[in-house]
Amino acid sequence: MIFVTDAVGKMVYLSQEWTVLTGQQLEDVSQRGWSKVIHPDDLAIVGTVVAEATVARSEFTVRYRLLSPDGRAIWVAAGAVPSFGPPERTFLGFLGSISLLAAPPPKGTASGALGRFSRPSPVAESEPRSVLELVADHLITAHALIMQDGGTCALAAVEVALHEIGRELARVSETAQDGSNLH
Repeated sequence: MIFVTDAVGKMVYLSQEWTVLTGQQLEDVSQRGWSKVIHPDDLAIVGTVVAEATVARSEFTVRYRLLSPDGRAIWVAAGAVPSFGPPERTFLGFLGSISLLAAPPPKGTASGALGRFSRPSPVAESEPRSVLELVADHLITAHALIMQDGGTCALAAVEVALHEIGRELARVSETAQDGSNLH
């Protein structure tokens, strides 16, 4: 599942899979409404990691439980990379990915960290559904691999591409005329 936020954390794009998984629409999550479907025991960790990442304008990874409409807990891994634009690398928000986990983390507790987005292998149900989401997913993975391996010569190009794909996803969401802001 792909998501895009603005600089203050407002959700401007969210994959259709989110609605299928949680029952929430984009308008339900735009002002941190997404926190309503996070398991109560995991909410503090997720909220802290996201808030700290926003202040630091840093990549982040967090593993936690979402609550389905029937109340079932579903383990996911979410993470995002910051998007910067001109002038002077202005922080624009985050482009991120949420993947279903095949199994709970070994300790069975939520966890998160700033600094490096490490995307798990997604299970089939959480694969991107549109070409734009697939491109975003691959760019997020490329960014994580570049940061992990230290080969930063391509980092600037990947960050520009991330910025552009995030803008396009937000534009598609804004211009949706079918009554749904999700794709």
